[in-house]
Amino acid sequence: MAEDVLTRTLAAIEDVEHDPSRTFEEAELILPTYLTGNKDLWEKRVSLMRRLAGDLTNERLAERHAAMVDLLIKLFDGWPWQQVCDFGTQSIPYKDGLAAGEYMVPFNKLMLCLLEKATRSAADAAHAASMLETMQALVRLWLCTSDTGIATQASALLLDLLKIDAPASDRASGGAGGMPAGGQGLVWKRIFGDKDVYSVFFEACSLASKSDMSKSQKTIAQARLMEWLPKVGAMNWGAVSRSHHRDIETQYSVQGGLLDFAALKMVDFKDDVLMHRCLVDFFSDLLNSTRPLDTHTMTQHDSVGLQYLIMHGLHVRTAAIYMQLPGSQSDPVEAMFLYGPAANYVATYASCYPDHFLASQMPKQVNERLMQTLDMSPGKWAHADSPKHDLHLAASLPRRALLPSGDWHTSPLSLVPSRATNPDALNTLATIFEGPERKAIVYPPTSPLTNGSADIATAEEGAAARALYFNYLADNPRFWHDITTHADTVALKELALAAIRCLTSVIMANWSTNPDLPLPATIATPESGHLAILSPPALEYTLPYLLKPAQTFANLVGGRGDSESSAYKIAAAKFDALRALNSRLMVQVEQQPGEGYEDILATISKRLAEGPLSREGEVGGRIGTLEL
Repeated sequence: MAEDVLTRTLAAIEDVEHDPSRTFEEAELILPTYLTGNKDLWEKRVSLMRRLAGDLTNERLAERHAAMVDLLIKLFDGWPWQQVCDFGTQSIPYKDGLAAGEYMVPFNKLMLCLLEKATRSAADAAHAASMLETMQALVRLWLCTSDTGIATQASALLLDLLKIDAPASDRASGGAGGMPAGGQGLVWKRIFGDKDVYSVFFEACSLASKSDMSKSQKTIAQARLMEWLPKVGAMNWGAVSRSHHRDIETQYSVQGGLLDFAALKMVDFKDDVLMHRCLVDFFSDLLNSTRPLDTHTMTQHDSVGLQYLIMHGLHVRTAAIYMQLPGSQSDPVEAMFLYGPAANYVATYASCYPDHFLASQMPKQVNERLMQTLDMSPGKWAHADSPKHDLHLAASLPRRALLPSGDWHTSPLSLVPSRATNPDALNTLATIFEGPERKAIVYPPTSPLTNGSADIATAEEGAAARALYFNYLADNPRFWHDITTHADTVALKELALAAIRCLTSVIMANWSTNPDLPLPATIATPESGHLAILSPPALEYTLPYLLKPAQTFANLVGGRGDSESSAYKIAAAKFDALRALNSRLMVQVEQQPGEGYEDILATISKRLAEGPLSREGEVGGRIGTLEL
């Protein structure tokens, strides 16, 4: 059968009158496995590949090229880079195959697939770096192609080549953690040290450059560069921040390297609000990607990305868009368009660098802004557009920043409702009440100094989460009544799941009692979340809800979506919450036997044995049909 497929494939190559797609698809499945092993089969494989490669240069067969390329890629599967080079130098011109163009996409796909084989070792990457015209064409293709898939593949290829070729000295300094043994750095030298390659970045992305690219094409190239630079900066900050070719950079009014070009000169943010939005996202990515790049002091506020943004005034300028400070944005339409990305920037800053955030003036400004945006009527909370950007920011802030300065109502969290609410609001409460993430065990252990400071910060966040929960509950004693009501509303799946997440988050909360923060005296304030669930005023609502069988929605027919699927997802989430409470109570009983938790644990275990759904939870009867 395989030999017959090979014969028909060769015949399809010769037959220029008929579409060979079906034959080639069959060949993709069979021939790569068949044409291997002995010498004769291998020679047939190579012969077939050369026939296919030769026809790729025939413009009259352009409609066949995509199918040919797919088959060639399958036949190249498993080849090492050196073998690909030996074949390619004779049959496939890399430079021409990487040219951008509408009809070049199949060729681009093949060339990128072959070049990806050079990412398997530093030696192969170094060999690829020696191909000047190929590397230049690769960078130009990535920035200039109109095909998004090709651009994504080319971007990933460049990153992989840089990663595998990063010198050991760069990796030892923390610039590219988690990478294998060091390379020679030849790919870095080719991309940043070679003028012909380095100039492509400026020619393709600068609006002032003289090229045949339109403004829209250049802005697409700008967006691709801004998406790529933070990832490269995480591997080697110096490569993107320092000057490499002063004559090229001066031509485009740039004092530093590619980072200065992208952040300060490249984007016309005053007249192009879409690119301004991309620029703000670029700053957020820069903050996030350079978080591990701390200096030798290993403190969060020493991030080179944050230092760069502050030094050039970009940090304050971006945050001011969210704060809506005077002079930050004159056009209200543009301000509305940039509001979400700016809020995300502040959220990234606050979550990645909490100590630096708390030491600045920004917590007060953010709280004042949140007090304005979250002050909405119940009707707007339930039915209008959710203030999702502000809620995301609130959930990203250090919990210490949300603590009230006096009366509880000075905290933005006091404005987040539990009754007339929405899923975003409940998910925000869940995130805040849960406390900091539990510390993972890492090896080798970190420095005792940094480990101690991290433990203190975690304890402070845990204590703040506990204080926020009990203060919120004291001010809103019907909180758990609202949560269990929403959780039982099967028709509103997202709201129900968010309510159950609130319950699970408190059960699994990572709280601390040190430092001692002010707590309300009107309610019980246990030290842990699972005990808080079993204490008034929560106990009256939470435990009966968890032990009650889940509803199945079985009596409803039609409606939006699959009601059974929604009901099961809600039931499964509820079941997971009950299992979480069960696991916490098991530990509690072991630590404090005889405190009365054994009976609750036995009841929960009995309910868990029934599974997520049970017949008792059906809202209505099932109707069986029999086909006669």
